[in-house]
Amino acid sequence: MTEKKEIFLKSAVILFCMLIAASCATSGGGEMVPKVSSYIRTWPIPPEVREGDDPYWNAGMIKGEYLTDLIVAFALIDSGDGSSIYIPELRELADGTPMFSNIWDEIAAVKEKYPHIKVNISVGGYNAEGFSDMADDPALKAAFIANVVTWLRDYNLDGVDIDWEYPVGPEWGQEIKSRPADRTNYVSLLRDIRKALDDLGAETGKRYGLSTAVPASNWFPAVNDVVEVAKIVDGMKLMAYDYYGGWNGTTGHHSNLSNNPDDPAWGGWSTRQAVDAYIDAWVPPEKIMLGFGFYGHAWKGVEDGESRGLYQPYKELPFDQGTVSYTRIKEMLEPGSGFTRYWDPIAEAPFLYNGDIWVSYTDEEAIRLLAAYARERKLGGVFIWEYVHDIDADLLQVLAENVQ
Repeated sequence: MTEKKEIFLKSAVILFCMLIAASCATSGGGEMVPKVSSYIRTWPIPPEVREGDDPYWNAGMIKGEYLTDLIVAFALIDSGDGSSIYIPELRELADGTPMFSNIWDEIAAVKEKYPHIKVNISVGGYNAEGFSDMADDPALKAAFIANVVTWLRDYNLDGVDIDWEYPVGPEWGQEIKSRPADRTNYVSLLRDIRKALDDLGAETGKRYGLSTAVPASNWFPAVNDVVEVAKIVDGMKLMAYDYYGGWNGTTGHHSNLSNNPDDPAWGGWSTRQAVDAYIDAWVPPEKIMLGFGFYGHAWKGVEDGESRGLYQPYKELPFDQGTVSYTRIKEMLEPGSGFTRYWDPIAEAPFLYNGDIWVSYTDEEAIRLLAAYARERKLGGVFIWEYVHDIDADLLQVLAENVQ
């Protein structure tokens, strides 16, 4: 072989390997880097986005080209035995709503259409009981983990998300049961799940994912061993939204990038502060997945004041207890709606106001800034709550295009 031919062949091999590596970097056998994940609900979707009389989502609604992971939320821990898991909408519903009996068929259809997508099951959610007692009892914990493994195997799922809200809990208390021992039990639960997933992977030949949802707060990393948690899980999903809501006495930003010193709630809170709280607690940035809320919080009976309704008292909560999806927010952005869109340059967040109703939400400008921040801090990925709020994937597309 001549020297020129040898150099040519070596160059061709190197180029081929680079192309393969680039392909894996963008799809990773289907994964983009960083990850773009979305939770998707198991309960009925709003009437305005339904297809016919079906109250639930279907695989055709999912634009998987913008996602690496889909997280089905939620399975709960059965209070009967303290270790089984179930999806409420697969049981008889008291209000007469049909059960989501075809959910596994829809999940299978998503995986068939988008082979790169990892579909995970999330266990827990806000105020979901059972974690503290289960994690504190070795027998219940072992049974719980065995049940999770069975679900992954039987329904061809790719991983599990533990949404325990929250181990230990804040010093001012919370509604779900908690105990000081949650600090060590939380780590032990995750470690045992990881081992069980690895054992399952040895049988099936694939690696199963494990993540956990954490609040965008400074109390959580102060009372929980987040360093050990980060060593075990693939990602810590930082729920960087709901800074303000109907529980506050005034309007305010619910997912702002920076804090506004004018915020009457002790100077406010922000995504920058939330990320810093975890990184300052020695959580590696690549283990943090930044959350995006694709919905808004609204307040009614808001007077203008000196800030176009920002940080002003209100009389009541409109829509669904103040929560409004981006699908409906798009109508407010249309000419003639009566709403005006404003931008808070200090908090780096948008809001809508029509002289009565005030809405905090996330739009394309905010997404670009938040995505740039995630890149700047070298975070491990992003996720959204939740897919149905942005059924046309308008915001999701912007996020996927800007997070790379």
